[in-house]
Amino acid sequence: MSFQHPFQHLFENFGKRPETIVESVNRVARDQMKSALNKQLESAGYCILLKAPRAGHGKTHLLNCVKHELAGSHEFIPLQAVAGSRIDMSTALDDILRVLLRALPDQEGLTHLDLIIRKLFAESLKPLVMNGEVPSKDREAAIQALENRPIETLDFHNPSAVTALWAKENIELLAPRISLEISQRTRLSLRDVSYWVGTFFRFAATSVENPGRVHALSVRVLHEAGAESYAHERLVALLGLLTTLERVVIVADEVEGFSLDEAAALRFASFIISLRQAVERVDFVLSVNQDIWEKAFLPRLSDGLADRLTEITVCLEPLDQAGKLAILESRSPGYGQKVIDCLGDGAVATHARGVIRQAAELRNHDFITSPAQPIFFEESSSAMPVEAMDIPMTFFPEVAIAAYESLSRNQGGIAEMPEEVLSDPIWASPNESWDQDINEDPFVMDGFEAVLPPSHDDLDLSNERSSDRVVDLLQQFRERYGRA
Repeated sequence: MSFQHPFQHLFENFGKRPETIVESVNRVARDQMKSALNKQLESAGYCILLKAPRAGHGKTHLLNCVKHELAGSHEFIPLQAVAGSRIDMSTALDDILRVLLRALPDQEGLTHLDLIIRKLFAESLKPLVMNGEVPSKDREAAIQALENRPIETLDFHNPSAVTALWAKENIELLAPRISLEISQRTRLSLRDVSYWVGTFFRFAATSVENPGRVHALSVRVLHEAGAESYAHERLVALLGLLTTLERVVIVADEVEGFSLDEAAALRFASFIISLRQAVERVDFVLSVNQDIWEKAFLPRLSDGLADRLTEITVCLEPLDQAGKLAILESRSPGYGQKVIDCLGDGAVATHARGVIRQAAELRNHDFITSPAQPIFFEESSSAMPVEAMDIPMTFFPEVAIAAYESLSRNQGGIAEMPEEVLSDPIWASPNESWDQDINEDPFVMDGFEAVLPPSHDDLDLSNERSSDRVVDLLQQFRERYGRA
């Protein structure tokens, strides 16, 4: 019988909701990060340096917690380093599209980008409806629909969405006016805005059942990006459009590869600063360990670049005793202190991953696991009353469970047990002697050895020797089956 070890999960990837959250660990840093990111839509962004003394202090865990707490108002975009150390305009454009093109649950092929496009077009159509450039029988109702129900109003795949159908039929005339409106409102290049308006409309108007819909968008954007300068213009315009609708947080979490490339950190710092200056409302988070920051970044950066990257610095601290206990308790409720006692207070690591790794190494020494939590075994006296024995019931077959429950009620022992239990061969063996040696003639049941007790008619629980034998037998179940 095998169970998942509660301490075997050591690593997290950014973007996935944490399975276990310990509120008390890194609380100050988490609150500081949320406070820096949770701003009004029109507020300028920050460059945030998230720094830990070493790997395993919970940087990724903290980012995941913040991401899911700010879900709905913030779009977190993780940057993936190509070949471990290359992050530039082209790779960032690819990363953003991958996030935007994620499928929406239960929406029959729609993506998050579909919703963004509808909101963006609805916001741009409102002034055109207001000044009469877009005809409408009920101008006020049309504006309210665009403002309050943009996703339904501009559903290009719904034949009853009149506004969407009209826009689809007149897109050649409408696109230039929408582009101009967006460009003036965002102060972005008209050429780049026009490119994205045309690209977005082709994507949004294409049937969601078309298998090449997403691929066609990716090819158009990424293949046409070409040179780095061209990709920069496209990326700046895309981020500018996104930040009119929601906060955008760009996160670089896996940057260990920069330590192998002397110039990688400098190129990445220049990349962040150039985007930060072009799109003010984007937040950047650089998540590093102290050794990477000191060896890969600081020696290559000018004071000006270093100051810009550390506009806000969030530092993780080593775990105190309460933090260690909280992490262990989150994985194995009720047994955190026992793990610490087994390891020794002074031997427990001061970072989260180290604590979990050390607990995992106790697998074959001090505890075994069940689906819910580890079960620790302690030495117990054979004279301990049956009702006081701490036996993990999840390790017993149904017959043993019924036997234990009957005995623990102290109502006459086996003679009081249900008929289906008494009829089982394990309890009904009249030819076996209760006095036989406990190691003789065992049989195997579900991977452990057990003794064939006598018939209930021959068992006298009033006899002290028989009572001791019951305790011994139950202790056999506890020790042998529990370790299977």
